[in-house]
Amino acid sequence: MFELVIKGVPVHRGPKREHITYVASTTFGDIARLLNDGHLYIPNIPDLPDFAQRKLNQTRVKAIARYILETYQDGTTFFPPICVNAQPSPTYKDGSLHLPYQSLGLRLTDGQHRCFGIRQALQDIQTQPSEYTIILSQLEIGVLIYAGLSLEEERQAFRDQNLLVQRPSVSLSHAFDRRSPTVLIAKNLLERVPHFRDNVEMFESGLGQHNPKLLTLATLVTATQHMFSHLQSKENLEPLVDWATAFWTATASVLLDEPWTIKSKEERAAQRQDSLVVSAPIFQALGMLAHDLYQEGVPAENFVQWLSRLQEIDWRRSNQLWQERGITQVRSQGEAIIPNTKTTIRACHKVLRELIGVAPVGGVI
Repeated sequence: MFELVIKGVPVHRGPKREHITYVASTTFGDIARLLNDGHLYIPNIPDLPDFAQRKLNQTRVKAIARYILETYQDGTTFFPPICVNAQPSPTYKDGSLHLPYQSLGLRLTDGQHRCFGIRQALQDIQTQPSEYTIILSQLEIGVLIYAGLSLEEERQAFRDQNLLVQRPSVSLSHAFDRRSPTVLIAKNLLERVPHFRDNVEMFESGLGQHNPKLLTLATLVTATQHMFSHLQSKENLEPLVDWATAFWTATASVLLDEPWTIKSKEERAAQRQDSLVVSAPIFQALGMLAHDLYQEGVPAENFVQWLSRLQEIDWRRSNQLWQERGITQVRSQGEAIIPNTKTTIRACHKVLRELIGVAPVGGVI
């Protein structure tokens, strides 16, 4: 009888003998074969009685496939294990799990997008020399194998595995990222732009009432993405870092009363209440304005001249212009707020662009 043999280690997740999970691994090639043969089953169709998974998102599948192809050669494809419910229960002998292939059913409880992403990557790599396909197919992914769970237990496992996981904040993700070119540029700006040095929140998603930082790393990265849209390669970033450094330094220098300097908690809180010049949408809109100047070929030495009209803006929240242009909304208590949305950012960008006098450029947001 043809068997699937997987090396693994039993782990007791409960007091009873049958409460066993096997920690194992399998190859990318086996994942694709099991999917194609129907032995790796994804119970993600709501109309079926064995429904126990979310629906498949093809956009995520493509993103994971792209991630695999961009990272596998330097060993930085970092995947958590997938989780499956084996039916029938495997036989464990001499450090290996033995599963009868023809009658095997592996019901996925976590990791469907990783599995389909793996299969997609193996399909996409077919256009490259065959040795790349062989290398990719032999890479391994961890597998947690549950033995003979009931449907109710399987659904509980899916719920627990996903509900108990917390995504890191966007800023923290950027802080740990060494792959994205726009993140690398933004991190360089933290040291090169005097007003950003020790003045950017590196880990939290937002700026609370008692946080004196000027902006979050997430906001700076988003502004950099607007500045250099469609940037893919990490090669030759130094000229872009120099250009971005000059832009932000010049912008800070023309703003009246030095609003971007380091301040106390109380000073920053009062400033945020009064002024939009330290709001996330404005920083992102400035990144879009920088994109316009970059497309126009404006040299760094001319930035102060181009940006000097920023001095003419009344940045106070109470300025009626912001409400008229759809940038602020007034609450019932009379407080003007600025939503951090694409619509608001576009509106901010339009105001800045008209003031500075540059033509609109497509593909910014």
